[in-house]
This record gives sequence, structure tokens and C-alpha cells, in this order.
Amino acid sequence: RPDLWTAHQILGCVDAREGRRSIAHNKSKERDPKESKMGGCFSSGLDEDPKIPGCEKEDCDDPKEDLPPGILLTGGAKLRSEGLKGKGIKIAVIDSGIDEEHPGFDGKVTRKVWYRSGTPLSKDDHGTHVAGTIHMMAPEAEIFDYRVFGATGKPVGDSIAEAIRDAADSGYKLINMSLGGSGSYPAIKSAVQYAYKKGVIMVCAAGNEGDNNPLTNEISYPAFYEECISVAAVSKKDGFPVARFSNSNVQVDYAGIGVDAISFKPGGGFQNMSGTSMASPHVCGLLACLLEKHGADLSDKELRKILNESYAIDIGTEGIDTETGLGFLTYLDGAAFDEILPRKKLSEAKTE
Repeated sequence: RPDLWTAHQILGCVDAREGRRSIAHNKSKERDPKESKMGGCFSSGLDEDPKIPGCEKEDCDDPKEDLPPGILLTGGAKLRSEGLKGKGIKIAVIDSGIDEEHPGFDGKVTRKVWYRSGTPLSKDDHGTHVAGTIHMMAPEAEIFDYRVFGATGKPVGDSIAEAIRDAADSGYKLINMSLGGSGSYPAIKSAVQYAYKKGVIMVCAAGNEGDNNPLTNEISYPAFYEECISVAAVSKKDGFPVARFSNSNVQVDYAGIGVDAISFKPGGGFQNMSGTSMASPHVCGLLACLLEKHGADLSDKELRKILNESYAIDIGTEGIDTETGLGFLTYLDGAAFDEILPRKKLSEAKTE
């Protein structure tokens, strides 16, 4: 059994102020950000609470007042204006645990199953950030907290596999997995196939091992499984440059905002994080709203057809490519999208 699915590997973050790598459960060991094996994130000032744009209060605890740029670019405001908020959709977040007491969640974190624990959420803040993005995209969707990381508990790989199966058996339509390993784990692969056959749509972070070269392949599982929707990370800048850390390979399906994404911080407030871990929940929340609009019984194949025809905006290299797949997923049309941030050819866009 591979030893790469270990508890400390998801929550390594880069402190932008010090320019160094820190591992949440092994702080004495420093590693390059692209070596993170479990999805991972890069944090821009972990001790700072970024203000939601337009919020005048020092501590803005109501994300509904002003939505973060990543949510707006993915069409969050337009979705709300049309009454699409993910109502009736159940989403499993398999991650490091969620602070359901954060005031921004409005009681929408309705179930908690923890396979691992032993680490405070103030340190394992990844899951709260991920779930916060999903909630801001789909504020009426129900979120189910599966914690598979922490200092103690069942083996991480087995925990992930069990969480996937439980979510499928419990009738959850969407699973977000902002995590990954460089090797296929048999129990997880089996669980993914099981959930897929039961109609579950799984959205995964493409991985942060990218080398800024679209001609090389960096592989992360479960995103690389064909049953999963693999989401790469791009920046909120003109041309939507691909994040330097974002994996490129033939299984990348779409792209989402994954650089300096603002979302919830355990204990209240907000923080920035970067990583394909942040891109995946933008897409997951969008899908919840689209399932509300087009039908919650859609299969993965049926939903992808709708996405490809109506909600994928080509960015970077023209057509399908290994960095952004079929394009950036958003509820905005092309004109509205370009009005906010114009697209460019990949050759003209500076890589983040």
C-alpha cells in the first residue's frame, strides 16, 4: 500500500511574507510547494483577514454583502439574481474538516463524519476555506463535512475511500475532493467507480505539482481518474494565466479561479489561499446551481455535455489543451466575462 496518502501532506502552505514552506503536521520539514501530495494550498498571509471587496467594516462577517472576485467571475452574482443557489443539492466535502460555526455558513453544514482528528481546525483550515467557496457559490446547497485529515485516526487513503462510498450511499449528488496523491490508491479508485455508477458527480483538484510547462504531464489522483472532473487553477488577471503550480495532463477537464482566492477562515473572518484546491470548489458550487437549473438527476456525462455547450469559455490555447481542458467554467456569457477580464492567447499571458 502506497505511503504517500499521509495526514500531513494536504495542509502544507506557503507563507508569502516569509517565502518558505511549512508543513502543518511536521513544521520542522521544509519542502517546495509543488511537492505537496494532497491537493494542498498556498496561503497569502495566514494571519491576515482579507476584506471582501466593498466591505467597509473592519471585520466583515457577511460574505453575502459583497462576493469575492473568484465567485463573481464564476457567475455567483448572476446565479443569485436568477434565484439559482443550489437549493436541494447535497454536497460532500472530503477534506480536513469544516468549522460549521463560521457565521458565513448560515447553518448549511448539516452533517459531520470525521475519520481523523487530533489537529485544531485553526491549523487544518483548508477544509473550511474550500467549503466556504462552495457555500458562497451555492448558498442554499447542503454541505456535508467528511474529515479525512488530522493527526490521528484511520489511514488517510482508507478514510477517503470510505467517505466517497458513504456519500454515494447517502444520496449526495456532488463530492468535492481538493486533495490528491501521485499514485493510484486501489480503495479510492474502487470507491470512485462505485460512486460514479450511482450517479455521483465528483469534482477534484488537478494537483499542484505543475512545472509551468504544458508539454509535460503531472499526475494526481483521484483527479486523473476519468470518472472525476479535474479542475486546474488560473489567476484573476487579464488573460486568465494558468497558475504556475497547476498540473497539466490530458485528463484536465476545466479551469477555475485558484490564485489568491478569498474564503472562510476557521473561527470567523476570511483569508486568501491559492492552489487547485481553491479552483475545484468554485466549479463544484457552480455545478450545484446548474443541477438546480437543469435537473438534479443529470448524470456526469449529461452534465458535462451541458457544460461544454453553454458554460465553458475558452482561455489560453485555442481549443482543448492540457492546462485548462475545455476552458474556464462560469455562468457568465463571453461578453460579460470579457468585460470583467479580457481573455488572451496563452502565448500573450504571463504565467502566475
